[in-house]
Amino acid sequence: MFPERRVQVKPTRFRIPDICVVAGAEPEEQIFTTPPLVCIEILSSDERLSEMQKRCQDYLKFGVPYVWILDPHKHKAFHCTLSGIFEVTVLATENPAIHIPLDALFED
Repeated sequence: MFPERRVQVKPTRFRIPDICVVAGAEPEEQIFTTPPLVCIEILSSDERLSEMQKRCQDYLKFGVPYVWILDPHKHKAFHCTLSGIFEVTVLATENPAIHIPLDALFED
């Protein structure tokens, strides 16, 4: 996992997700120019889910297969796709298989 690592989603556009997850060996590049496995955005108390949509679309169009938004204030999580943002109770990936139940993520 890499906190706040710059991702070059277009030749002239960079995004900085709260967390990036890569599969395999640790990347040598300081700026991701190839899509990580997961980009995670964490909503702050003054951000809205709708404000994240453009950011998430950038990650997805760049080729990031899994884009998640976490709302720690409401203990909710969302999986983003090109067709929308969907609330989920488990954060999951395939190959490698990762399954993180929300109740485990937001344990007190």
